[in-house]
Amino acid sequence: MSQQKMLDALTAEWDDVADRLDPETFTRLVSLIAELQDADADTSAMVTEDIASLLGDVLPVEHPVRRALAEPVSRFRRPEVDWDRLSTGLRDRLTGSAPSPRLDQLLAVESLDAQQLSALGTDPADPDLIRLPAEGGDRYPAFQFDADGTPRALVRTVNRHLRVTEDPWGAADWWLGPNDWLGGIPARLIGQVDDTALIDAARDESAEV
Repeated sequence: MSQQKMLDALTAEWDDVADRLDPETFTRLVSLIAELQDADADTSAMVTEDIASLLGDVLPVEHPVRRALAEPVSRFRRPEVDWDRLSTGLRDRLTGSAPSPRLDQLLAVESLDAQQLSALGTDPADPDLIRLPAEGGDRYPAFQFDADGTPRALVRTVNRHLRVTEDPWGAADWWLGPNDWLGGIPARLIGQVDDTALIDAARDESAEV
């Protein structure tokens, strides 16, 4: 397998690959791509093997990514892979489905990283949390947590209605953008309006999708 060509193909065919994956597999792929950010060469190679295994099980044999997986490489020369370029390209494709006019705003809000969450005793892998891939590592908008870092039960419930595992950018945009029904920005209304109002608004949003 040519790791360079496989990841190049994944970058080029991102939209098609994403459309073919069920939510669980897509979430796993996103997690693996996030691991490529700032990883050393050996770790990147292992993560890429995991990506190859994941996609090899779900893509048809004629797919460009599968063809790249099947391409032989020399046993006598270790291939040189531009990990920085590849991981950046995949990150750009991954964030490309975010609401582009709002992307910078969403990433600019106060947030925590995985290391900070772990230090507070919170599991960064919690599937009910908004996790936004970003340069330097995933970001977790801070409104999701109490002062001690505990995830807010209300936010986790609303995030499930917003299908956060499938569309973290959409969930973040809902929380951080104006909502006509609620008459304000949902994240700023936590504790200001009844919890059921936020849950009902999110349920209505998910019903419209």
